[in-house]
Amino acid sequence: MKCNHNIPQARLDLGYKVCVDCSTEEKLGCIDTINHKTGNTVQVMSREDADKASKLTKRAGFGILRSMSGGSSQRKTKYKYDGCSTTQVGSQKLYEHVGKTYIDYLDVDKNIAERYLTRSLKNFEISELQYNKIKLLYKLITNKQR
Repeated sequence: MKCNHNIPQARLDLGYKVCVDCSTEEKLGCIDTINHKTGNTVQVMSREDADKASKLTKRAGFGILRSMSGGSSQRKTKYKYDGCSTTQVGSQKLYEHVGKTYIDYLDVDKNIAERYLTRSLKNFEISELQYNKIKLLYKLITNKQR
């Protein structure tokens, strides 16, 4: 044996002289082959080929329509600042808008500002991380002014 690890008897019976951890054999990969709704099979192949096939078959956008348009099928939408938009959660533009509006409201009334920021989080205009960053920035600003 080349290593000091315990090698299962079944592995020894197959003729291997090293454990799985020390083996230099290439790991196998597989891809799903879909023949029809209930006729799926698994095709075993090299890990490298399986990774390539998996990457090539991942769906992005609307399939063939994506290549026909000559670009991404992702819709280009303008940012809305009113209502819930889960596709824009955490965008830099919304983060900056909410942060600026929050600071402006703080100049008028702290309670209004807090409600606005909480509502922006609940409406998915900003992420929880961005919410915490805005709160931290406010703390930093107020501590420097004292």
